[in-house]
Amino acid sequence: MTNPHLPAPASHASQFMLDPDIVYLNHGSFGACPRSVIDAQQAHRDRIEADAMRFYIYDLWKGIDRSRSALGELINADAEDLVFVSNATSAVATVIANIDLKPGDEIIVNRFEYPACINNLRRACEQSGAKLVVADLPWDPTDEDSAIDAIMSKVTDRTRLVMFSLITSATAVRLPVERLIQELSAKGVETLLDAAHGPGCVAMDIKAWAPTYCTGNAHKWLCAPKGCAFLYVRRDKQDGFRPLVLSNDAYDLEPAIERSGRSAFNHEFDYMGTDDRTAIMTVADAIGALGSFFDGGIDELMRRNRAMCLEARDLLCDAFGTKPMVPDSMLGPLAVVDIPAPGLNPRELRERLMSAYRIEAMIVPNPGGDTPMIRVSPQVYNSMEQYRYAADAIGAIIGL
Repeated sequence: MTNPHLPAPASHASQFMLDPDIVYLNHGSFGACPRSVIDAQQAHRDRIEADAMRFYIYDLWKGIDRSRSALGELINADAEDLVFVSNATSAVATVIANIDLKPGDEIIVNRFEYPACINNLRRACEQSGAKLVVADLPWDPTDEDSAIDAIMSKVTDRTRLVMFSLITSATAVRLPVERLIQELSAKGVETLLDAAHGPGCVAMDIKAWAPTYCTGNAHKWLCAPKGCAFLYVRRDKQDGFRPLVLSNDAYDLEPAIERSGRSAFNHEFDYMGTDDRTAIMTVADAIGALGSFFDGGIDELMRRNRAMCLEARDLLCDAFGTKPMVPDSMLGPLAVVDIPAPGLNPRELRERLMSAYRIEAMIVPNPGGDTPMIRVSPQVYNSMEQYRYAADAIGAIIGL
């Protein structure tokens, strides 16, 4: 039941398990599962407990293939080029573990990549003697060229890999990844596309983009259960590409892959020992659930989420007397809005919003100054009334 003292969410909120005593405006961090998806995952878990032997020897493979096929269709990738891991950071760690770095090799990131992903690349460089190069990506790019130039200017003949996000986490900029991949590939440089905010967030076309590697979370904008992401590895890089954890079959793969009926690449990632793989098996259910909200399916859902994001951004900008930070063309369904409160700690603001107004929102520091910013990331359960309420709450806190 909705709390009458808080702004009403959208009607689709009834299909989620969100706390009615919280105005939840932070879908972008961890996602949220529809009730039908939770029920589907529980059904998979019930099958494990009913007959674990049958599940892990027979049913698991079919369930993973079902999700792999559904995801491949959504992001336009061949299903056999996709495997599943627990999150995008795990995928990045897996990719770098499969690259034979040498002293003097260079890996390029930019300052707005996700810190955990950078940390895994940094460790690999420290262990191998390679160099981590950080591009000074503008936090408020005026156009695509400024983002591309910042990264391409760091490329040398020693560059082995460049990692960049489809949408940056803290600043919510949709990077021109299509052009970046094309220009880097022309120089013979491998690419790692971090699409943590990818599937179900913006349209993806892996076949057309042709990155060397790509990862994306399913538990964010696809609303799958927590702990589920995909890893795409281009076909010519799959031979010898292995997970971080090796299973019983690792050194006797031929009979194993004949038994499971899949490639060594798929087989090794599909089964790495006894684990709860039901989140992965539920990806197909999540895709089906999101596709049922509107007649236009997930494409219409993504269009509506982006439209609400832009509307909410403009509302907040008007309320705070600030301006949009990046062109609309470089935004998906996420945006950041500057809050004119110099010196106000983002964490303090976030906690005050929760304690005084029951608002759960992502508040981040402004890279260009000492003000906080609010990240807008609406999902189908949000309403504009909730964003008006947030604008009034922040205004009251900072004294507007």
